[in-house]
Amino acid sequence: MGVTERVTAGKGWAAFGRALLAAVCLQAVLLGPAGASVDFLTLGQDRGPVAMASSLEFWLDGQGHTPVEKIEAGADTLPFAAVKIGQPHLLDNGALWLRFDALVQSPQLHWKIEMPESGIDKITMYYRDSLGRWVVQQAGDSQAISSWPQPGRYPILSLSHEVGQKVRYYLRVEHARIPFSALPHAVTDEQVTTARQREHLLLGAYFGLAALITVLALINAAAYRDWGFATYAIYMAALAGSQGAFTGVTGLYVWPELPALNNMAVVLLPLTAAAAALWFVRTVITPKRFSRALDWLIVALMALLPLVALVDAAFPTAESFALINILISSSMVILLMVVGVAMFEGDRHARWIALGFLPIIVAALFPLLRNYSLLASGFLTQNALILGSAIEAPILFYALLRRVTQRHEPKMRAVTLRTTDPLTGLGSSKLLTSKLQRALRTAERYQQPCALLIINLSNLATLQQQHGREAGDRAMVLAASRIQALAPATDTVARVGDSHFAWLMEGPVTSESVNHVATKILTSGLRPS
Repeated sequence: MGVTERVTAGKGWAAFGRALLAAVCLQAVLLGPAGASVDFLTLGQDRGPVAMASSLEFWLDGQGHTPVEKIEAGADTLPFAAVKIGQPHLLDNGALWLRFDALVQSPQLHWKIEMPESGIDKITMYYRDSLGRWVVQQAGDSQAISSWPQPGRYPILSLSHEVGQKVRYYLRVEHARIPFSALPHAVTDEQVTTARQREHLLLGAYFGLAALITVLALINAAAYRDWGFATYAIYMAALAGSQGAFTGVTGLYVWPELPALNNMAVVLLPLTAAAAALWFVRTVITPKRFSRALDWLIVALMALLPLVALVDAAFPTAESFALINILISSSMVILLMVVGVAMFEGDRHARWIALGFLPIIVAALFPLLRNYSLLASGFLTQNALILGSAIEAPILFYALLRRVTQRHEPKMRAVTLRTTDPLTGLGSSKLLTSKLQRALRTAERYQQPCALLIINLSNLATLQQQHGREAGDRAMVLAASRIQALAPATDTVARVGDSHFAWLMEGPVTSESVNHVATKILTSGLRPS
């Protein structure tokens, strides 16, 4: 029995050893030499864009001081590894080296490398020409746009024009504080032109919408003397400015030769927009009604956000960048808290404010998650805020219009009652007098006669005696609607007494036309109701 147990145990250990050896061999296959899993990049007649992930290898230079000559000399000794799509790299003061081999097969196509992410501090591409000399191209936010190989919102670098010859390329990426996970792809000149036209069309539509909303908000702020529209205009302007910085539009068109402003704007403008958003919400929601502590917290954040942005602009550090992300996240939470409390308390405008801010808050999660190294760079991290802002802007504008209309409704009603009869909705005696004076002056000046008809409900007193005051009021309203239906838009119908209406016929009229109108009024009055 003991021998059987030893044999069984021996077989078990042997099976475990074989499984462990298989796992080690599998790991060696998967994580073996970097070059074994990297494909050769062949650029033929396929116009792309061509994904390059399978052709790229990377190495992190922790100090960022290694020159390209040492990188080339240590090609077989440096620990280059195959890239993983979506893998973030925290570079700080270091540099990310990417290398790939490419072969251009068609002389008709001019290929380029596109790094589809704006805001990269600096990217440098090296390769040797047919004479063995280094060809160097640089782009990025630390460079003036005029020094880029091809000016644009993000780096575009040209590959070698040599056809049918394998060329090794080295890309050096410097990108402090923000995790870097973007990967380049190969494109042709034609694709670059087409993509740029499409991008400029969409970006132009967004910034045009933002400008229009801002101007309309300022006009309404002046017309209604409303601080809600004023703070909304400030918020929209700051948000559009931050999107210009994020997308590289400001660096390309506003300050192309002042690269030092790029990194400052990427921090200063978004924090200003966040502070403006809090100011806007505080203005339209008035959180002081619910909690003084919450109101003071908003005021403190409104002051702290621009202050931290200015300090970071002067002394940028990884710690200050982490603080900025925390403050923006906190601002989003507090904004939602304020709007949520207002909705709970029954604020009739809060639900529209919440609906308006929902797209931008969801969109802001993508760059925030990227900054926290929880999400790779991609289309949404680059463009979600623009999409969210484009949805947010008209919703908030509509919410403000509802708010200001309801606030001014009593005043507008009071103004309307001066010239409108409250029972029938027709003009008042005051309105008729004003219109009659103007019509008489016009008739005298241009020799164009006008007419004034007086309509009397002769049986109104009898109706009120037999059926009460309410029945009499209904009869007045019915008569007013029938008379108004007969009158053209250029004439004026007014109530001038308890049972009397007046119809002012302006313009050239004749006795026949007046008699015809009077007949129509009598006929309408005889119709059963």
